[in-house]
Amino acid sequence: MTDIRGRLHIDPGANGTWVLAGSIDETSQLGELLARAQQGRLMLDLGGVQFINSLGVRDWIRMQTEATKQHLAIDLLRVSEPIIHQFNMIIATRGSSHVASFYAPYACDACGREESLLIDADVHAASLAQLVPPTQTCPECAAQMAFNDFPERYFSFLVPDSSRPG
Repeated sequence: MTDIRGRLHIDPGANGTWVLAGSIDETSQLGELLARAQQGRLMLDLGGVQFINSLGVRDWIRMQTEATKQHLAIDLLRVSEPIIHQFNMIIATRGSSHVASFYAPYACDACGREESLLIDADVHAASLAQLVPPTQTCPECAAQMAFNDFPERYFSFLVPDSSRPG
């Protein structure tokens, strides 16, 4: 059964995952998701999140903070580009959650296709730690696609805070 909160839809997914789609804003009430954790872990699929506004960011940070207080682990799957941009701009949005997979922008020089492709952060951890994007094949023409952003900027959410200059 779909839980609708303003412009955010929350559906049960496979293996205890909660699938979020739409927009995260002041009506999302994300803190209530913590009650859906199983065995101390909340798994969120964020692939369908298309937008998050400043009030949604505030709600997201509050959810992360409360999860830490409750000793709940948060696993983030299929994190959409709008959420990745927030992770890179506002460190507090990361909380202590684990990003298992995320979408990243790629472009094909051969056919001109641009697409957000899924990256498994655990499988590619070594190359991502070096800020090297995984190679991707164009689904349209099978040519190798180019990463369509600056790796040091886009992947900065993966760099631990302690290793950041500051």
